[in-house]
Amino acid sequence: MNMMGKKTDVRFEANEDSQEYTLYIYGPIGGFIFSNNSAQGIRRKLQDVDAEKIHVHINSPGGSAFDGVAIGNLLKNHKAEIIVHVDGWAASAASVIAMAGDKIIMPENTMMMIHRASTIEWGNAALFEKTAADLRKVDKSLAASYKKRFVGEQSELDQLLDDETFLTAEEAVAFGLADTVDDEIEIQELEDLDDDDDEEGIYENYKDKLVAKYAPKNPKNNNEPPNPEPTPAAKQNMSKLFLNLK
Repeated sequence: MNMMGKKTDVRFEANEDSQEYTLYIYGPIGGFIFSNNSAQGIRRKLQDVDAEKIHVHINSPGGSAFDGVAIGNLLKNHKAEIIVHVDGWAASAASVIAMAGDKIIMPENTMMMIHRASTIEWGNAALFEKTAADLRKVDKSLAASYKKRFVGEQSELDQLLDDETFLTAEEAVAFGLADTVDDEIEIQELEDLDDDDDEEGIYENYKDKLVAKYAPKNPKNNNEPPNPEPTPAAKQNMSKLFLNLK
């Protein structure tokens, strides 16, 4: 709730030749209370923009699911190429907006969070039952936003949403929910998934098991070939050099 009370910041900037624009979406997403980041506000900023590329920078805890879906669809339907940059975190409805990117870039110290829809209700049992049914419909709509990118099975995505899952940049890339990790660092490769010792107890939780299943060998740049292993000859030369130094 403290995060939802943060001041919003929506800015739209153009470079000198006006072919590329930068859109900042910071703070809670919503229409009434959080009007700065509403779908209507974003629509007004996009409607007269004639750009080849729009960079969308996101740092948001989320908010209204419906505004998140609408903003995502506005970006998808724009003729410009949409490049999403997660500057801090893209949680809840903000992660739905991120899915609109033709390319999604997450620096190594950023996060994404996906979960089921939630609300606050007051009333009798019949009203709570109706609200629960409505939330399940919203969940189905939100899951569709992730499904187009998610590399796994529907049941696996459903479990991640049930668990209210926080994803690091590398984990988001593994699941297809992001494309590249910015500011590359060297990380250890996951174990060979063809090994027969992939037992349920090896992984700390369900998310870690799926990361091991879907993570690419080099999530930061899939175009780079892996570092070659030194040849036996190279190893022998190093041994001789070591002996000579002694």
